[in-house]
This record gives sequence, structure tokens and C-alpha cells, in this order.
Amino acid sequence: MKDARRRPRDVVDKFLPVFHRETEELIGYLTDITIDGGMLETTDPSEEKFFPLRIELAEEISGSRYIDVDARSIWTRKDRNAVFHNSGFEFQNISPEARIRIAELAERYRLNISR
Repeated sequence: MKDARRRPRDVVDKFLPVFHRETEELIGYLTDITIDGGMLETTDPSEEKFFPLRIELAEEISGSRYIDVDARSIWTRKDRNAVFHNSGFEFQNISPEARIRIAELAERYRLNISR
């Protein structure tokens, strides 16, 4: 599968839960993010293609403990012998406030990898 990502992703070093904003159901945990989308680790893949998401933050960013964003599921796969599924999402119609929070989230929670 060709990687259509336009920006390099930032791996998140916090355990950030992501919920369906309308049903409050836990969808999974954020594992990486860009300003355009992200990847979630989930226990069950969903057939739903569009999600109103709420990313819960470990601390306040720009006056809020969460980021609300609509997202479209791009792909889901389960690695062999893995318990979890990975799901890639593309953010849709991002508000300026959400865009600022996403950029700050990526900066604050970026996993620092020594090379």
C-alpha cells in the first residue's frame, strides 16, 4: 500500500484515549498524529467511515482538555499475532482552534527518539 501521507507523523508518547463524540464510546488510543490525521490503536475495527472524534488530553492545551475533530477512516489493519488493530484517519473540516491544539499536541507529546 502506498503511503499517501503528506507530512511526517509524530509518534505520541502519552496514552491518549479517543472517543466517539456522539456515543461517548471509546474508539481507541492515539498513537501518532499530524495536522492532517492520525493513527489509533483499537481493539475492534469499525465499519463506520466517518467519525466525530474527541481526543482527551493529559493536560490543558489552549484552555481545553480535549480536541474535537471529525475524521474519515482511511485504512484498518491488524498485524499478525497482534491483539490490536491500527486505524488511519484523515481529519475533516478542522476548525482553526482544533488545528492549533493538534499542532500543540504534536509538539508537547512527541516521542523523542535518539538516532
